[in-house]
Amino acid sequence: MENIRYLFSDHFAHRENWLTCTETRVKMFYVFGGLILNICASGMLAPLLLFFINIGLLLSIKTPIKTLSLRMLLPLFFAIFILMIKGLHEGQTPVFSVSPLGYDLILRREGLQAGCLIFFKVMGGISLILLLSFTTTIADLCAGARWLRIPEVLLELLFLMYRYIFLFLEEVSRVRTAQRCRLGYSTWRKTIHSFGTLGGMLMVRTISRAESTHTAMRSRGYDGGSILTANVAPLKRNDYVILGGLIAFLSAFGLINLI
Repeated sequence: MENIRYLFSDHFAHRENWLTCTETRVKMFYVFGGLILNICASGMLAPLLLFFINIGLLLSIKTPIKTLSLRMLLPLFFAIFILMIKGLHEGQTPVFSVSPLGYDLILRREGLQAGCLIFFKVMGGISLILLLSFTTTIADLCAGARWLRIPEVLLELLFLMYRYIFLFLEEVSRVRTAQRCRLGYSTWRKTIHSFGTLGGMLMVRTISRAESTHTAMRSRGYDGGSILTANVAPLKRNDYVILGGLIAFLSAFGLINLI
């Protein structure tokens, strides 16, 4: 569980480097603009370039390749799954075929082309999200979203969910350790029973923790207002210069999408 906490926490964003020191709203503008261009791309070139640029930026601040790969593992799995489904069920021109157990599996060119486009869009999009998550703390992200007039209730939910994800991971770790001490995973049957018990206990403790937190917040005067106190400073001249460069950069990508 400690490895999972290390993998998904925002401790990388607390490091001192040129990307973490960049204004949060500037990074949000780049990520949101890049996501729009990535989704609207009609070819594979723009998403592919976005992917390599963002990965290069992350490697420039010495982001561990292993951590980067682990965070990309699940989106990569779904992208490959979509690619295979598209290749098997769309198109007319066979490219590759195999017959395991008497069942014909045929990959078709048109489906593979459509699947590759979705694959590169997924990888381009996840690279943008990783760039933001590796270089921006949750507090700065909420402050930037607040400046963009995102509803307070959504920001509160985001902040509380992020906070309690790691508390629940610690709870799972404690319960699982107690089960292992009692040989709860010694056989397959006991393992299945222990996992069921773990899930039930986590659900009960989640509801109990939510009620306790709400009671504590109400006792301290919480009446539904904002729990976020972080504010953003006015944009500086350097921030406007970077914004201008990003606008030119994203405009160039928009032209690439037309190719």
